[in-house]
Amino acid sequence: MQRRDHHDWSSDPYVEEWVGRQQAEDAARAERFQLICDLLPFPNDATVVILDVGAGYGPVSKFILDRYPHATCIAQDGSEPMLQRARTTTTMTAYGRRFTTHLSDLFDTNWLPKTFGPFDAAVSSSCLHNLRDFRRISEIYSEIRGHVKPGGVFLNLDLINAPSAALQQRYSGVAVLRRQREGASRLDLEGMVRRADHPTVDASAGPFPANLDQQLAALRAAGFKEVDCFWKDLQRALVGGYT
Repeated sequence: MQRRDHHDWSSDPYVEEWVGRQQAEDAARAERFQLICDLLPFPNDATVVILDVGAGYGPVSKFILDRYPHATCIAQDGSEPMLQRARTTTTMTAYGRRFTTHLSDLFDTNWLPKTFGPFDAAVSSSCLHNLRDFRRISEIYSEIRGHVKPGGVFLNLDLINAPSAALQQRYSGVAVLRRQREGASRLDLEGMVRRADHPTVDASAGPFPANLDQQLAALRAAGFKEVDCFWKDLQRALVGGYT
């Protein structure tokens, strides 16, 4: 498959700059990460193993590990510089063996860390849209479904296209207004849109691989049940389904 990710995840300086911008937004993203934890179908004292797909420097895993003191998170990512930051930051090293990293390429058929599975749940945040190939994303949904135990869940917080070109334009305008109001600390969604090369299922629909309806349909096709969009704000959405 052709790789179209515009990020340079193998570059230490690039990853350092990217992580810095993300960390500046961690407080703003806390409510979304907390919702992911709220949707996990386990009591707080459950002993569970959770796969974090595209975990980066570990912000979602941190929320899960704080909420579930007996949980273990397997942090998968395709960037060694990113995982190196996760392995060496004081924030994540404090969890000891409860936080384990796994380097693999999501385009590889053996990307799943099978030695740690099956998993009680899987999560992902701001990762899969970078593949720019919705066919591959749909395959990954099926691969995750095959490695999540019955009674588990997969939750994906990611960027999506608007359902129409007119709404896509309106969303872009709203994002510009928000940036003007909130200042430079807000992540530059419009910058991400401009950098994307529009390799979508329908290039006229927007810069990301799929819209909400396509995401939900792919999750159902993968075999997830009780599929829904649990949160949405313009082109950011939390989607998922239970097993």
